[in-house]
Amino acid sequence: MSNFRQNHQSLWQHTAINPPKTETLEGSVQFDVTIVGAGITGLRTALELTKKGLSVAVLDKHEPGWGASGRSGGQINPLAHAQPNEIIDQLGPVFGPRMLDNYINSADEVFNIIEQYDLKCDAQRNGWLRGAHSRIAIPHLEKMAKNWSDLGLDIDSVEGNELHHLLGSEGYSYATRVKSGGSLHPLSYTRELARVALENGAKIYRDSEVTEVIKKGSSWQLTTNTAVVNSDWVVFCTNGYTDDSLKGLKETIIPLISVQAATRPLSDEEYSHVLPEGHTISDTRRVIYYGRKDNRNRILLGSLGTSELCVGSDRDRIHKAFEAVFPQFKPQDLEFFWGGRIAHTKDVLPHLHEPAPGILAGLGCNGRGIAMGTVMGRILSERVLGKKQQDMSIPTTPYNKFHFHRFYQVGVTITTKYFEARDALEVKFS
Repeated sequence: MSNFRQNHQSLWQHTAINPPKTETLEGSVQFDVTIVGAGITGLRTALELTKKGLSVAVLDKHEPGWGASGRSGGQINPLAHAQPNEIIDQLGPVFGPRMLDNYINSADEVFNIIEQYDLKCDAQRNGWLRGAHSRIAIPHLEKMAKNWSDLGLDIDSVEGNELHHLLGSEGYSYATRVKSGGSLHPLSYTRELARVALENGAKIYRDSEVTEVIKKGSSWQLTTNTAVVNSDWVVFCTNGYTDDSLKGLKETIIPLISVQAATRPLSDEEYSHVLPEGHTISDTRRVIYYGRKDNRNRILLGSLGTSELCVGSDRDRIHKAFEAVFPQFKPQDLEFFWGGRIAHTKDVLPHLHEPAPGILAGLGCNGRGIAMGTVMGRILSERVLGKKQQDMSIPTTPYNKFHFHRFYQVGVTITTKYFEARDALEVKFS
């Protein structure tokens, strides 16, 4: 069994449903489709393809849900980071509106799957609040709410005493509210997707790291330490954990670290006072704060960090987040700390790549992994099943690489400190 110390410190690892039975792939085998990465995107892809009768293998370096799919905040947020007109400007009049529809309908897609397959993942649909961290951020949120509402998203705003009641604190004075948003247990959700994929005929292999992908005759050959796999299609669903097994893909994303902490189990009175109607929250900080309740009397709060172990300055940032949003909880009230990698793209939108016939990659959820990862899995399956590129709801694009990618960790550290300072100044002088 893979043993990643940080993963076993997470709250989710301690409270998830049991994982499905999987094993390491050995020998020489053949499948119609091989999927690299057993997270939400890869497992949704596998489920849709096996339902259509294809033979599918899912290979993971560790186990289903080991990456950010099993370590995220578990928020289901059906909204992009940009204004709708900005996305249309980026993607054009055909794919721009399609991308907007992907976001608007993403929460519905997640909850429909949960209902269809009776997934046991503590799903709640109580809405999402996005708070303005300073007065200067309010006009942007107001514009965001209007523009997305005009497209049909159920978004409005809430402020003052009403917002303070919904928060259980006075951490924000203005927020937008997306009523279709919600939350779930991310590791349980991923394991349940694995379960139903297996029940529909997929094969899922743990501890099966792909080290090489080469063209072999009319198909593709993948090599692991213990096996060789031949497939007509290879689909990469590695997101923030993308490595060098598909040349050039890693340089298209920056793996940002999202860290979070969970409190000790709270008394019923403490728990009921915070987020009493069960909303999830995030804010407009460049170095974001985000949080939620679980269903086991704990409060979670997170931010950006530098280590998946959430140590040192990352814990300091978490403590500052609690002080700003839920000051009733002190450092000694926090019990679990952990983190995971999210894939940040240049345009802050998900990307679909087809660098060669039979090779697909879908990645770049930019912190919207529960919702958009689920959507991306369906989109990838549609392409494998024969949908034309021009008819897809995400454009198929060439790699858009980050320059000097090898130095990204230095850049992220410097940028994070700079953005954090700007956030603090805006709070101070608002």
